[in-house]
Amino acid sequence: MKKIISTMHTIKAPSENVWANISKATGVNEWLPVITACQLDGDKRVCLTEQGEMNETILKVDNTNQVFQYSIDSQPLLPIENVVGTMKVNEKGEQTQLQWDLEFTIKDESLFEMVKQAVESMYGEGANGLEKISK
Repeated sequence: MKKIISTMHTIKAPSENVWANISKATGVNEWLPVITACQLDGDKRVCLTEQGEMNETILKVDNTNQVFQYSIDSQPLLPIENVVGTMKVNEKGEQTQLQWDLEFTIKDESLFEMVKQAVESMYGEGANGLEKISK
């Protein structure tokens, strides 16, 4: 069954800096602690974690609307499939509002709460990391 986890983060940094760090698609390891290394080859991104390799496809980099979208083609972290992540950056005065959503399917519904907590925690850490490198 298809699920969506939607998170909202206030980042105390200028939106243009936050967007620059997200939209370049590389350097994810600089702001998302679960990622230890990241390489980009065209629209394919490979991120390494302690659990193994995560293979992604960059689907959209919309500089006008500041929307970054990616699919996770394979990953060792969570029991989910058909994964699409969307990050939307909005200027909010001198701060940034980051909406970060994850759409996926999950075979075992009983694992949804665990997945939700893991994603919310990971995305919170990512927002904190983006804040640190975007000031």
